[in-house]
Amino acid sequence: MRPLNRKQRLSLVTFAVFYFVLFFVCRANSARDPGSYFFQPREGYRPTYSLTRIHESLHYLSRFNQTITTTTTPDRPLTADLEHVDLCVGIVTVKRPLTQNVDTTIASLIDSLSQHQRSKISIHLLFALTTPTDHPNYNHPWVNNTVNRVLTYESQNASTSYLHALERSNKFTSEKSLIDYALSLRSCYDSTDAPYFLMLEDDVVAQRNWFPTTTQTLHSIQDWVRRGIVHPDWLYLRLFYTEKFLGWNTENWREYFLWSLAVAVAVAALCLSLRRSVRPAQEIFTNAFLGLVCFGAVPGVILLYFASGRVTVQRPMRPGVHLMNRHGCCSQALVFPREKIPAILEYMKKMEDATKPKPVDSTLERLANEYGFDRLAISPPQMQHVGAASYKEDEKKWRKGEYSVRGAHGVWSMEFEKAYSEYESVPYGGHMVDTFWPQ
Repeated sequence: MRPLNRKQRLSLVTFAVFYFVLFFVCRANSARDPGSYFFQPREGYRPTYSLTRIHESLHYLSRFNQTITTTTTPDRPLTADLEHVDLCVGIVTVKRPLTQNVDTTIASLIDSLSQHQRSKISIHLLFALTTPTDHPNYNHPWVNNTVNRVLTYESQNASTSYLHALERSNKFTSEKSLIDYALSLRSCYDSTDAPYFLMLEDDVVAQRNWFPTTTQTLHSIQDWVRRGIVHPDWLYLRLFYTEKFLGWNTENWREYFLWSLAVAVAVAALCLSLRRSVRPAQEIFTNAFLGLVCFGAVPGVILLYFASGRVTVQRPMRPGVHLMNRHGCCSQALVFPREKIPAILEYMKKMEDATKPKPVDSTLERLANEYGFDRLAISPPQMQHVGAASYKEDEKKWRKGEYSVRGAHGVWSMEFEKAYSEYESVPYGGHMVDTFWPQ
């Protein structure tokens, strides 16, 4: 092999400098992308906007934690036998191993609502313990002052003896979670005429404009269904997702390989074209140098592209409503249309009796796959998971960590922290939800 000439050496040095700069640019931009080689947990899980919302919510809630107010206060409308509301919010709360966040969850839902908006929502809170007084928040005044319906197993006519047996064993967490979820859903279904149900876990926090953004999104979906843009059989609208499962997926490796091969071929074709048509390029693009370009430089750039992470380089969750039939996680905040509730309740009952019941989110995904229901997600997410523990994470992990608010070391939305810190001064959190992304 002949030694490289001066122009070739200069070209390689130029590329090396360019690659060096590009490497550090990618490293800086990908610090919050969990699918990136450059992901930095300390930066990625750093709470910013969620801390603001927690502080605001708890400050707002303090006014309701003094004495029990009447049910005719502006923040808690009179509850009739059948509530006429636009949205029923179901929350299942359990005694968490570290901290209780249900107060933050409920306060963040209502602290920015007008009196009229609050009258359009009914909040049902299920204390999912056979002895509800064991829950640290059960006897707090804010519960009756802010919640429309306080539910217990006894009030829902659930089998407390069987549930007590499930409580005593960690082996039946999934089965009990299905029962709790179904009880909360049924409460909304039986006691309200709401067209939509929002099911929340008890350790999320909402962005300030979650209600107008969500209602606008639901209206947009109705319009898209009428126009044939969105399939009418959709199971839920996701208000929370984590980027952890939105990276490069192994099932798409053929697509990634073919695109990489196409890039290498395109670069080789461009170099050959330049060699034929541009005289100075003939000295540079010799066969040996083309080998260095196609088998060294191009693969290096491609590797850097993939190392930067899919969320960083492709932005798969642009503002709007997305079809998310795969890679959606988890069940922190889901909106269901009323007509799907009977099918959900029936399927959950079926899964309760299964040999190995699945968690709620897995059960819902199986239901959607079996019946061909679409699943939608709103971006940026309207909720953040601020709990310190999750059944999806090992206990040794969630008992450690730099931040007290850390989304269970993985069930965390980086976009939530970024989007509303930058854009919340604009209506709807800075993002008008008027775009549907089918893929």
